Amino acid sequence: MKSKKNDTYHHGNLKESLLQTALEMIDREGLEAITLRELSTRLGTSRSAIYRHFSGKDALMKAVINSGFKKLDLAVSPAFNAAEKDFLERFHDMGMAYVTFAIHNPNLYRLLFGPAMSREREEMCESEKPDLHKLKNGDSSEEVVKNDEESGFHKLAALIIQGQEERIFKAGEPVLVATAIWALLHGLSSLVIDGHLSVSDNVEAVYETNYRILLEGLIKE
Repeated sequence: MKSKKNDTYHHGNLKESLLQTALEMIDREGLEAITLRELSTRLGTSRSAIYRHFSGKDALMKAVINSGFKKLDLAVSPAFNAAEKDFLERFHDMGMAYVTFAIHNPNLYRLLFGPAMSREREEMCESEKPDLHKLKNGDSSEEVVKNDEESGFHKLAALIIQGQEERIFKAGEPVLVATAIWALLHGLSSLVIDGHLSVSDNVEAVYETNYRILLEGLIKE
């Protein structure tokens, strides 16, 4: 007996439905669950219809990764943009928002920053986010650093520059400083979501300790 197809999308938005369904599958079942066959089954469409939007699984996953980065940027942007808070409050909240995103989205976080699909991730970044790709690969020229695209790493570099200009932070190459901060946040996030730290009920306390140690190295005396 033929299974009934799910009416999960309307004509004309299959591409967006594919991306959202893939993100949901990653969240609930992990990256390994993603196949074009399974996506077509869940959306009640054909594989040929998928190929009208994506040339293959690699192209689909690049778009999924791009959507994942947008989701991360949306999660941390409120901390960067909270004009009612002072500089150090925003800096503090940015880090906590990043770690919280990783804890709430462990499978997506691993896709965005783990070893799986690293080639697809870099190719996507180079083609879709060229200035971010340059920034991550050491280009600290002003036109790249101060690009206004909605990238969390750009916002972090810009926040470092602001802190230096306001003489809150010590002088230093802002991209290198931003990379060091990212490494600290990524390390804490990865240790928690991969079970290497038994601090699931005490993440905020661990973050506060890391934050205080970080400030000791950044604050201008």
